[in-house]
Amino acid sequence: MSPIDEMFEEIFGKAPNKAGTAYEMLACIAEHLMSQGDVKHDDKIRGAFSDSLYQIDVLSEDGSDKSMGEAKDYTIQNKKVGRGDMQKLGGALPDLPDINKGKFFSATGYTAPAKKYAAASENFPSGKPIEIFEFRPSTERDEEGTIQTIVIHMHFIIPHPQQAKWKPHLTEAGIKACKALFSEGETEYQYSLNLEKFYDSSGNEILSVQELTSQNYGEVNSDTKSAHGSFILKDHYIYIDSVLAELKGLEYEVPHGEMHETMEITDNSKCRFVVKDSNGEIIRFITDEQIKGYSFDENGNLVAP
Repeated sequence: MSPIDEMFEEIFGKAPNKAGTAYEMLACIAEHLMSQGDVKHDDKIRGAFSDSLYQIDVLSEDGSDKSMGEAKDYTIQNKKVGRGDMQKLGGALPDLPDINKGKFFSATGYTAPAKKYAAASENFPSGKPIEIFEFRPSTERDEEGTIQTIVIHMHFIIPHPQQAKWKPHLTEAGIKACKALFSEGETEYQYSLNLEKFYDSSGNEILSVQELTSQNYGEVNSDTKSAHGSFILKDHYIYIDSVLAELKGLEYEVPHGEMHETMEITDNSKCRFVVKDSNGEIIRFITDEQIKGYSFDENGNLVAP
């Protein structure tokens, strides 16, 4: 049993009896995570010209893009995929008109001649491109520099408008209009004001306090823990008792509370596999949880989570 078979058994609870099958099935999962298309394991297609029956480890279809994938686990032999394996795939592609590219998955990497053949494959007569991937268990070195935990420090400033102080400032015309409320000989007039709406000079509603304050209350003073300022309200009026009084603006002081929270987003899932492209660049990591979400039906079709 290869190390890949052992990992497959650890994840799924059992491993296929046939050598190499576990790696082929894992390659199907990796292909789906990359392409998001329809993927099938161990399919067979008959050649259009040779009438040969080709066994395909990873058959992937995403719209008009249809690929034939080979998957080789040479971890027991401790060898890389060579030119011979690559030529076998390259020779089959012209015989399969519906397949427009080949893909190769190797658990141990590729020899230089194999890489050279894959890079030149679409330049051969009737040739088609071959994409190669190193798909193997990840190591600590692969994961160096990856982000495992994101820490977010949050500072909330929460206004308390129900405790706010509001002070309307009237124009000279507004003050003069309010003098009509004074009884003869009075120099002071007290009133209760339910401030909800603002009006035009004809008494038509043009703005509510909610609309006025819906954007914000301005900057918060860190010493007083409140926002203090004013809204300039030219050509706006309020009712003071029965009098329509013209405003200069509305002064306010709104206390604010503070709250501090820290949130950590941690990826505790174990990275089991890494996928690298032909240049050795990491395409993606694949975790236990991602792999466990997949299954295969009786016809070999990959069932995505």
